[in-house]
Parts: sequence; C-alpha cells; structure tokens
Amino acid sequence: MSATTEASGRTRFAELVEESPGVVPSTAALGVLVWFAGDEGGFRKVTWMPATLVLAVVLLVCLATLPRPRPGRLALAAVALLAAYGGFCLLSMLWAGQEELAWDAGNRTLLYAIVLALCSLWPLRGRSGAVLLGGYGLAIAAIALVELIRVAGADQGIQFFEEGRLAEPVGYANANVALWMSGLLPCAILAGRREVPAPVRGLLLGGAGILGGAALLGQSRGWLFALPLACLVALLVVPGRGRTIAAFAAVGLALLAIQQPVLEVYSDWEPFSPPGEDYDAALRAILLAGVALTVVGTLATLVDRRVQLSERGARRISVATVVALAAALVVAVAGFAVVERSPFSAASDAWSEFKHGGSSPQGRSTRLTSGFSTYRWDYWVVAWGEFKRAPLVGAGADNFGRAYRDRGDSRQTPRYPHSTEMVALAETGLIGVLLLGGAFVTGLLAALRGPRRADLAGVAAGAGILVFAYWFLHSSVDWLWEFPGLAGAALAALGIAGAVNRGLQPDEATSEEARRPVLAARPALALGLVGAVLLAVSVVPPWFAEREQQRGIEVAAGDPSAAVRHFERAADWNPLTPVPYKAAGIVEVRRRDYRAATRQLQRALERDPGDSAPYLFLGAIASAEGRKQDALRLVEKANRLAPRDHEVAAHALYDLRHYGKVTPQTVDKYSQADLRDRAGRD
Repeated sequence: MSATTEASGRTRFAELVEESPGVVPSTAALGVLVWFAGDEGGFRKVTWMPATLVLAVVLLVCLATLPRPRPGRLALAAVALLAAYGGFCLLSMLWAGQEELAWDAGNRTLLYAIVLALCSLWPLRGRSGAVLLGGYGLAIAAIALVELIRVAGADQGIQFFEEGRLAEPVGYANANVALWMSGLLPCAILAGRREVPAPVRGLLLGGAGILGGAALLGQSRGWLFALPLACLVALLVVPGRGRTIAAFAAVGLALLAIQQPVLEVYSDWEPFSPPGEDYDAALRAILLAGVALTVVGTLATLVDRRVQLSERGARRISVATVVALAAALVVAVAGFAVVERSPFSAASDAWSEFKHGGSSPQGRSTRLTSGFSTYRWDYWVVAWGEFKRAPLVGAGADNFGRAYRDRGDSRQTPRYPHSTEMVALAETGLIGVLLLGGAFVTGLLAALRGPRRADLAGVAAGAGILVFAYWFLHSSVDWLWEFPGLAGAALAALGIAGAVNRGLQPDEATSEEARRPVLAARPALALGLVGAVLLAVSVVPPWFAEREQQRGIEVAAGDPSAAVRHFERAADWNPLTPVPYKAAGIVEVRRRDYRAATRQLQRALERDPGDSAPYLFLGAIASAEGRKQDALRLVEKANRLAPRDHEVAAHALYDLRHYGKVTPQTVDKYSQADLRDRAGRD
C-alpha cells in the first residue's frame, strides 16, 4: 500500500470520527457482543469477565482520545443509574446468603453499564447508526447460518437440541430465540428502506428469513408472547409504517411457507441419533426461504427506486397498509371466535393453565401448541416472597436459587426468577427496582427524544428501540438478563438509538473545547485510571478463580492431583466461593481418599454452611468409615437444608435406615443422575 493511500485512509477515518464520533466505541461494543453471540451468549464467566476489562480499556481510551462526549441528560442518567445498580449489586454482598453470586452479578451489571456508555455517550450520524445495527444483524444471521449447517453434521441431536428445540450456540433454547430476534429485527426494518443499497437490502431481508427459520426451530413460547407486542412497538416507533409492515409480512409469509418441515423436527427428533432427514428437510426449507427473500428484497428495491411517490402519496399508502393490517387482525379474531371459542375465554383458560404450573403436556405435535403449563408462576411467587422479606434491599443479587430450593413447590432448580423485573424486585428490593427501572426509562426517553424523522436516522433509532423492546418483553418471562450477549445487545441498541436521535450538534463539530477529550486534563485522567483499577480489582479475582476451576474440571478425569491443585488455586483467588473446595472434595471421593475429601468438604462448609451437598458427602464418608450415627446426623441435616432433593438426600437416608450404609460413590451416582434428570431450564 502506498503512502498516499495510507494517508488518504487516515484522512477518511478522521473525517468519519469527526462526523460520527460514536462509531469507534459502538463498533467495539458490538464486536464483543457478536463474539458473545457465538460463545454461549457470553454466559460463561471466563468469557464475559475478560471482555469487561477489554471494554473498560476501550472506554478509557475513547474518553482520552475522542472528542468530549456531550450526551443528553437522559442518556447520561441512564448510564449512571445502570452503573449505580451494578454498584448496589456489589454492595448486596454484605447481606446476601451467597456473597460470591452477588459479586458476579454486580460485575456483570457493570459490563452492561460500560456497553451502554460506549454506545450512547458520543453522537452518531443516521447512516452510521444504520450501518452498525444492520452489520450486527447480518453478523447474527451469519452465526445462525453456520450453526444450522453444523447441526446437519452432528452425530447426535442432543449436541444442538434441547428437547427437540434448537439450543445452540447459546445453550438454552429460549435465549437462543432471543438472540436470533436481536438480529432479525434490525435486518427486517432496514431491508424496507429506500436509502439502503439494493444488494444490501436483499441480504438484510434474506438474513431476516434465516434468523426467522432458526427462531422457529427454537419453538419458544416466550417468543409467541413477545413477538406480537414487539410488532406493535415497531408500528409505533419506526418511521414508515407501510414499509415496516411490508418487510415483516415478507418474512412472516416465508415462515408460514416453511413451518411444516421446520416444526416436524421437534415431533420426530431423537436425542442420541443424528438429526436425520427431518432436519435436512427443515434446513433446505430455511435456506430456500433465505434465498427467496434475498431475491425478492433485491427486486423490490429496484422497483422501489424506479417508482417515485410524493410524500402525501407515500403517507396514504402507509395508512392504507396499517388499516388493511388492522382489518386482517379483526377478521382473524372473529374467525377464531366462530371456529374455536371466545378469545376472552381462551385467554382466561391460558392464564389459569399458566398459574397452575407444571411441565408441558406430552403428545402435542409441537411445543408451540403444547399449552401454557410452566413453573414460572411458582418462581415468581417465591421471588415475591423474597421481596416481602426484604422489601428495601432484597435477598442479594443472584441469590434466588437457594430461596426456591427452600420454598418452591416443584422439583425444578432455577438459579434465577425467569423475569428481569422479578430479578430486581426479589434480589435488590425497591432500591434496585428504582435504579434498574430508572436506567431503562431514561434510556428509552433519550432514544425517543427529538423529532421523529422519516430519514435513516429515525429508522435506525426506531430499530434500536425495537431490539431493546423485544428483549425486555421476552426477558419479562425468561432469564435473559443473565446472558451478556442478549442483555448487552439490547442495551447497545438502546444506546445507539439515543445517540442517533440526538445527532451531532453544530457547536460540537466546530468548538475547540468540544474537540478536547474529557480525559485530556491530568486530574480527569487520574480519576479514570482509578476507576479502571477498581474495576480490575473487582473482576480479576473471580475471573482467575473461574479459569482455574475450569482447568481443574478439564483434567479431573485424567489427573486428579492436578485437578485438586487447580481447585485450591481457584479457592485462593476467590475467597468467597465454596465451589472449588466442593469440587476438590468430590475428586478426592472418587479416588477414595476420604481424609482429604473430608478436609476439602469442611472448607467448603466454612464458606457456605447452607449448602447441603458437603453434608451429604460427609455423611456418606462417615458411613463408609463405620460411624453410623454421624452418618445419619449429617445426611439428615443435608435433607433438612434441601428437603426437595429427594432423589439424592432422601435416597441416601433410605439406604442408611434400611441397609445401614451408604457409600460416597453411591451418593456421587445419585447426584449425577439427579443433575441429568432436571436441568431447571423451563
């Protein structure tokens, strides 16, 4: 590359940053979120913890090099409130029963605050915002395409499917669907816009088709709840309702055309067999839909470019499209009432079924038609009880799991309340609700503020709001707040919507003071470095502990001694968690070193006396050593701590009372079988 070309490239980049300074930090944030999307939604701590430090450094560098950010008060308040919520989650370590979980929750929330700051503090031009959201959508579509092709070569369906529902790459089918929707919505919105080049519009519509097919494979009932409401939000906040309806209708018709082969995968799947012909047929249908939509989108763009309508004519067509849609909905509801029953009766019955709870009934052709039986109502009842016990501060961030273990009615073992609102209410009380709710409300107001333009800036802002709205609606009935790749994407889209809607003010492009970075002054730079160090102090120890924990798990089967060393290093890094000592104790049990196992399990109990598992294993060790009374006392205590764990503690008690003995290996076998039997991911 010549020096002239390099200089020209630097000049263009400098012009881009001057015109749209938010491009650099937003691109960095979205890049990390795409990485999360392909890596279990960023759920693993060894994924999101180092990413938190990387994005914190990016934010620091941007504050030190980019023009001074001048966000609106609402956008700044959203970032500040979300950061305060993260700090409050960390503070809840003081009263949480499991301090290490509150520590993780606080760090994860600080990651969300950093993502929101990167995407909202600096203004964006409309075209830049559209490119960012469209690029993110196409990246998610590419991940979906790769994942769909990988499934075809799997040896066993269970590698990619959860009870017949596509669950990868996130690992949880409902969260997987939410991931696909975070890409589908901006793709579909931008595919209907005249300003987008023809080939790109075709790719966007085709990508939306691929993502829609992948979402259909996930068969999430939360999707059925959130999708219609998200479509209503789209009509309210995205300029050009007729174009929005047309793009959504194209994707919807394509999904209707391929629904039969796609849904048959659920009814005919076998967990330990290859996906087979049913999946191959579904894959062909999804790919065909994607190609067809790409062609249709491209051709429609060419026609769109040739037909020039006045603003009044375009408005009339948009209004007519909305009226036609409303009429179709009225006809559909009336038809349902005639053929089936009153929609009000159907809604009442569905609500009663939802509150009654239980697993989905078997024998239905698809999960989407399997009714509304779920354990969520019971989760929320327990969460509400936690709020009433500590209404001001809650039980502690991420500390729901043990409460449900003690007071839930089902055999499920959920770690989270399956609702973002209930997370804030049960775990952080009224203070947390005000902080998190305030962050969401001020972020939305910042995104909605300003003129509702019909240009690309207004469209990009509407698409960003829509991505956040879908995530919020779906996360109201599922545990999506805990996936950084999902919650982070929603907040990034919301931040971009606010940055685009604000735009670059004239004085910011010319003022010398505005061009000066906020950390140009030494006191401000020192303050920023102190904040970065404090964040590192909070994130590095649990990250290193988790890394050692994972290394121990990886080598446990082949080198137990090395595994124990890794677990002990993990315990040294994180002085709050009992998990490494418990894992080391189980490794020692498996190699029948009961003295070492006892020492490790007692260390685990010193950190968490409320954990039933160490008592259970200690009781089995006492039984193996002939101390029957000690064994009975310890196993009974384990049963009292976790009374619903009858597959483990109750079986061990039965063996002790009827056969006079239970071995640690038997308890280990019971525990492994119980983990396989109930995933707690309804």
